[in-house]
Amino acid sequence: MSYASPRTLIFGIDGGCWEILDRMIAAGVMPRLKKLRETSAWGDLESVVPVNSAAAWSSFLTGMKPEHHGVYDFLAWMPGSNRRTAVNASWLPRPTIFDLLKERGPLLSLKVPLTYPAWTINGAMVSGLPTPDDEAAFTYPGDLAAKLNPLILKHSAGRSWEVDSEQRGMILDQLDAAQISLERMTDYLLQKYQETQTCFVVARDVDELQHFFWDALFSQPGHDPFGYRPRLEKYFLRLDAYLGRMLDWAAPEGKVIIMSDHGFGPVEGIWHLNEWLRSKGFLSLRVESKKASDREGLSWSLRARFALSRRLLKGMKNLGLSGDRLEASLEKIKLSGLSSADLSGVEWGSTLAYAGNVGEEYLPIYINLQGREPQGIVSPEQYLQIREDLRRTLLTCTEPKVIAVHRSEEIFDLQDGRYALAPDLVIQTATGGVQSDFNIRTHQLFEPSRYRVACHRRKGMFLLHGAQVQPGHGQASLLDIPATLLAWLDVPIPGYFDGQPLSRFIPTLVSGTRHTTETAPAAQREFYTEDEEDGVREKLESLGYL
Repeated sequence: MSYASPRTLIFGIDGGCWEILDRMIAAGVMPRLKKLRETSAWGDLESVVPVNSAAAWSSFLTGMKPEHHGVYDFLAWMPGSNRRTAVNASWLPRPTIFDLLKERGPLLSLKVPLTYPAWTINGAMVSGLPTPDDEAAFTYPGDLAAKLNPLILKHSAGRSWEVDSEQRGMILDQLDAAQISLERMTDYLLQKYQETQTCFVVARDVDELQHFFWDALFSQPGHDPFGYRPRLEKYFLRLDAYLGRMLDWAAPEGKVIIMSDHGFGPVEGIWHLNEWLRSKGFLSLRVESKKASDREGLSWSLRARFALSRRLLKGMKNLGLSGDRLEASLEKIKLSGLSSADLSGVEWGSTLAYAGNVGEEYLPIYINLQGREPQGIVSPEQYLQIREDLRRTLLTCTEPKVIAVHRSEEIFDLQDGRYALAPDLVIQTATGGVQSDFNIRTHQLFEPSRYRVACHRRKGMFLLHGAQVQPGHGQASLLDIPATLLAWLDVPIPGYFDGQPLSRFIPTLVSGTRHTTETAPAAQREFYTEDEEDGVREKLESLGYL
């Protein structure tokens, strides 16, 4: 197959970090990445806060910090409602990076998160997380989906939920199927759209793999009790081969950016922040929630029932027996806990603060502020005092050990947290390995993670390769990547972009970079239908965001 040149490749490794990639390079399973890095600029990439894929990929797509594009997590309150909704691509201010590149030739976007629903671009788009069904394609042009759906393997998404260590092989089965599906779609799309000049592709499943297999990735010979390390190395070998095919597409003259949205590290434990807030008098529960604690969230007993049901289902299928009723029962168990996303068990009339999203490394808390929260009770005049009281109380916490509690103005580019949708307080713990959730009526305030062995960290990775790149090692911000891409392709950088071109790695950008005087655009937010919302919530739950 012949391709035109020069081309530009942006290859995303969701959750990628050099700590793991270096181990795979040392194991000899990522030869293409190793060779590429020798003649590239590379290093650690500082992500945004909050440390999650929704905020990070939105910053990449818009060139803006979360407080400027408005997406802080996958869930947000629906205006005029007590229900929360999953965010989607319509929440992104336009133009996005794809729109700004429309004059640079046909573009292909494949599985970049926060691109559902797909929108009109100069080229083709296959939406990424979150979509209502990860085993179906959602595309622009719309009729492209019918061509891609037969290429997607069944059981390639949404199955990696809480399972015991010896059962995690089924997660690898899913991830292998997802990678094969991605490769199939890529081959088809590059053949169909041979005029493509810029290709964005994200290997999303590295994130999920690290959540469940961080310990196995660090296992030593003779200390891999379940034998996962060889399969993990095989996965990264396949990922490296896929990267190699994309590098071949870009050709030697091409411009290459490899990046992650955030990094990873081992998890210390799960902090049930809403239960902690309740214990300190900042949050109250409805009477029925106190009487029926098992209704709110997915309790550990419910999770155990799920794990047992899945093992039974797998055994039945191995025997060639039908498991339809058991499968339906299993899904019912899962979905019975999804209402926890709406925090329906909270008594808002006497709640001062709450945790509404999963936190990783930087843990968010919101004040129940009048005029901003659906049932806010804290007046703007009370806000500063209550926030400070909560901040001082958090600083006394020893399990987990809290080392800093930042006010919103100290983390985000804000003058006053009362007039923004950002978290009001952001907590840092001693190890950075604490993950917080928003469950209530848990039996413990802080406990070991029973299934996930790693969680997000702010330190991700990047690599730049091309004829103009000066090889070397250094640091960068995720916000610098979209600005660098535009400057590298001689596209004016909007004045509202928060990052800067990485001219220390690409010296020619110093004199060639141009800026516009445009102001930041506003998003025209749309919302999911009920069926779409159910599908998206189920996917987010399987990934640990609910």
